[in-house]
Amino acid sequence: MDERYDAIVIGSGVGGLAAGILLADQGKKTLILEKNRLIGGRLTSYERDGFKVDLGVHVISRTVKGPYGKLLERVGKKSAIDWVRVRPLSSYNGKVFVFPHDLKEMIPQEDFDALMRFMGDIYSFREEEVTGFNGITIKEFLDRYTGNDMVHACISNISSIYTCLPSWHLSAGEFMRCLRMESEAKASGYPVGGCAAISDELAEVFQSLGGELRRNAAVDRILIENGNVRGVVSDGKEIESPLVVSNADIQATVLKLAGVQHFDSEYVEYVKGLKYSWYGPVWRVALDEKLTDLKMLTQFGSLDQEGYYRKLLKGEVPSELNMFLVSPSNFSPEVAPEGMQLINFAAPMPTTVPDEVMGEVAEALLDTAEKYVPGLRDHMVWSEFVDRHKLCGIVGEGGVGIGVGQYPDQVGSKRPNVKTPVDGLYIVGGEAGGTGVGIELCINSALECFDKHLSKLA
Repeated sequence: MDERYDAIVIGSGVGGLAAGILLADQGKKTLILEKNRLIGGRLTSYERDGFKVDLGVHVISRTVKGPYGKLLERVGKKSAIDWVRVRPLSSYNGKVFVFPHDLKEMIPQEDFDALMRFMGDIYSFREEEVTGFNGITIKEFLDRYTGNDMVHACISNISSIYTCLPSWHLSAGEFMRCLRMESEAKASGYPVGGCAAISDELAEVFQSLGGELRRNAAVDRILIENGNVRGVVSDGKEIESPLVVSNADIQATVLKLAGVQHFDSEYVEYVKGLKYSWYGPVWRVALDEKLTDLKMLTQFGSLDQEGYYRKLLKGEVPSELNMFLVSPSNFSPEVAPEGMQLINFAAPMPTTVPDEVMGEVAEALLDTAEKYVPGLRDHMVWSEFVDRHKLCGIVGEGGVGIGVGQYPDQVGSKRPNVKTPVDGLYIVGGEAGGTGVGIELCINSALECFDKHLSKLA
């Protein structure tokens, strides 16, 4: 082998960048290999006709008050990003409201009181009590308080924002942790300059600590001998390292890059059986003038959310879709040319919605967005609709939305371990370990991997 490193990280998603930073700060000669031209995985942006366009639809849960700030503090750095805070807005049937307070005028008093008890209890639980609810869904927990359809639709809406899973799939313990952390911080926001500002800053920190980052450098294979990692093959060349941290999809890592022959059959079947989060086909729309002051809006198209998705899975597309809308240029004017506007909006759904109805989904999603942004179609400079297959090509073949889903049987002690059975091979990001919302889950995974394993390596 011509090249040797103390550690190799596969993928420059936020989890991979975080792991690389922690390793480089420890003094290890660390290489990050990124298959794409752009870094950041799901949290990246690209240029088009003067617009800086995010890959997905993002608002950052706790900004620097969460694990992002904790990571930088660990290595003696401070974020230079400016953040624009936001108070999330919800909508049903055209009525925009603030959850939970505005529901007082929208539902019977007894159900509002029940909702307040539900939230109050969540805030009052000790951490061990929260962990005790890992094994049931948040819908099952909410059922103990109220069966009101509006309340259930709102909680499922929040669940989808946090984890790309609805309330009847999401672990109650995980929902509680996300809600408690976000409510305490009160720091949700968007980075000035677009989401790539986060990935770019992490990459700069990594390189300032002596790390090396290569773009357009796909990993073809992880090299393993006698149960131990000995490096990777990238672009046909072997690179030696006794430590490989994969920020790639866990199934791709184990089943393809490493190879099933290096794991026992029980672990292979376990990995094959993991369930991923849902995702959302995305519209990215550039407008020739500013049409709305909305920064962020989530809307649900039906009070019967389970029925809504049953129909969608059958290929029956509702005229009004669940939608998560963010206007990056209302947070950060720099992402659009002067006087113009950039809007991204997605429809959360399972990856198993039939491909043949995606055209209909795209039109219904535009119709839904136009109710909140009148004149949307008439003022388009350009638009892009990104479906599951396009997203898969960028972020990997498994977890298009976030990664391994935060289901009751896949959180806490039941979440995939960051340490694999192969000595020297670890997995970080939205695929193993960690807790929290989106990028916070990924950074927490890297922090967990470092604290439990990597910091102890010679």
